Amino acid sequence: MKRLPSRDLLYVFILIPLISLLVFIGQGWAQSGAQTTATARDIRSLLPRIDGWELTEDPQMYNPDTLFEYIDGAAEAYLGYDFQQLLVSNYEKEGAESSVTVEIYDMGSALNAFGIFSSERYPEIPEVPFGLAGYLEGEVLNFISGPYYVKLICYNGEEQTADYLKEFAGAVDEKIKDKGSWPVLFKLFPAANLIKNSEKYIKKNFMGFDFLANGYAVSYRLDGDQYEAFIIEAKTESEASNSLQKLLDFYSGEKVPFVQEGDRYRQVNKYGQVILISQVGKYLFGLSRVPLALTDQAVQIFNQLKTNLEVAR
Repeated sequence: MKRLPSRDLLYVFILIPLISLLVFIGQGWAQSGAQTTATARDIRSLLPRIDGWELTEDPQMYNPDTLFEYIDGAAEAYLGYDFQQLLVSNYEKEGAESSVTVEIYDMGSALNAFGIFSSERYPEIPEVPFGLAGYLEGEVLNFISGPYYVKLICYNGEEQTADYLKEFAGAVDEKIKDKGSWPVLFKLFPAANLIKNSEKYIKKNFMGFDFLANGYAVSYRLDGDQYEAFIIEAKTESEASNSLQKLLDFYSGEKVPFVQEGDRYRQVNKYGQVILISQVGKYLFGLSRVPLALTDQAVQIFNQLKTNLEVAR
C-alpha cells in the first residue's frame, strides 16, 4: 500500500472531521427548518376560506421574541401563559369596505388558552357557541378552542358585523378538531351564588406572590356584595405546605396576621374584609375579600369547597 505523504495525512485529519461537522450542522439546520415549517403549516391550516372574502396580504407570523411588535403593551401577559406563536390575517369583503382581522394565538395548551382568555373577558358580555367558550362584544368576537385563543375584529361591518364575525368564528372553529375541556378544578366550586363566567386561571404570581402559581378563582355574589373563592394547585402536598407557610410568614410581622382557627387560617384586612385559607393535600384553597356581614354565608362555601376537594383527592 502506498503511504500518503505527511502533508496529505494532515489534510485528511483536518478535512474529514471538518466535513463531518458541517454535515452535522447542516442536518441540524434542516431539522430546525422542517420543525419551523411544520409548526407554521399547522396553524396556517386554521385559516378560514369564505366565499366573498379575500386575503388582503400574506398572513403574518409572530413568536415569543417578536410578539411585542404586534401587541406591545399586552405581550407580557401572553408570554406569562407560555405563548407559542401568533398568526394574523386580514380579509376584505368583495365589493364592500368591510374587513375582518383574524388573530390565532397558539398558547401551547387548552389551560393556557383559557387562562389568557379568562383574563380578558367580563362575566356580563354575551356568550357565543364557538369552541370551549367565547363572547361577542361590539366589533369583537373572541373564543378559545383547544390550545388556541382566536380573536376576530370586524371593521365597517355596519348592521352585519355580528353575522360576519360569527361566520369567521365558525369557519375557524370547524378546523380545530380537539376543542379541549373545561378545567376540572372549576367543577369543585359550589354553584350557589357563583357569578357565571367569572372563572379565571392565573398561571403565575397568584395574589401577587411569586411562590403561588396555578391558581383557579371564581366570584360569588350575595345580597349585592361580591367575594372570591380560590384553589391553588401545587405539584405536591409538601410544596403546598411550604407555600402556605411562606404566606403566613409574610403577614406575621403585619398588624393583621393570620389567626389559626382549627385547620384553617383567618385574617381581617385593613378594609374590613375576611380572608380564609386552608390546605387539602396538594391544594391550598380559601376565600378572599369577604365582607364581614357575609362571613357566615361565605364560610358555608368554604366548608363545601373543602369537602369537594377531600372527595376529589
